[in-house]
Amino acid sequence: MLLSACGEPECNIVKQAYYPDEYNLIVGESNIDNSWIKIIGYDPITNKKSNIMVHNNWIDDYNEVEEGDTIIKKRGDLMLAIHKKDTIIRHDWYCRGKPYK
Repeated sequence: MLLSACGEPECNIVKQAYYPDEYNLIVGESNIDNSWIKIIGYDPITNKKSNIMVHNNWIDDYNEVEEGDTIIKKRGDLMLAIHKKDTIIRHDWYCRGKPYK
């Protein structure tokens, strides 16, 4: 029993933690690596300062997010979108190295 608790994550269980999250944030500063997405910015609707700090299961290109981009993730969905001036980049949520929905 102890071995199963220390093994790889069960994707169906882990994804449940990400469903309630909702982001709508214009990026001021970002720090993204293979473990974390950390973004400081503001909510475009309320203009209130906000931030995101979440385990990175989406982005491989750590320089992809720039100041002025908008990060959007809807509650109940696993997809993360980066809205740029002329492009929308969508990232599936990854578990065990594979896209998962």
